[in-house]
Amino acid sequence: MRRKIYLCSEQGFQSRVEFLCLAFGYGLGADIRDYQLWDEGWEELGERQWDTCFEMGDAEQVISEVVQRARAQGFIDAVREYCNVPGAFERWENYADRQGALF
Repeated sequence: MRRKIYLCSEQGFQSRVEFLCLAFGYGLGADIRDYQLWDEGWEELGERQWDTCFEMGDAEQVISEVVQRARAQGFIDAVREYCNVPGAFERWENYADRQGALF
């Protein structure tokens, strides 16, 4: 999956969402961003891959889906902890609420 996050397609979008949801859900976000997992032998699991999830032109949609899944699956506190800049978590929630209102 970590190689599919680079795809500019529906499969790439779904891979980015899944990557982030797994990271948040299992509490691995900091370990990925700090290259801890890479250093333990999990190559291609670092800050570059994390950042890619937000840099493929669909960040708002990725964030929206991650927040919706986090609410449903109970890892929203992990998302809140990551969004530690004032207003960031609220902005992420707005993406999810705005996207949800479209359907």
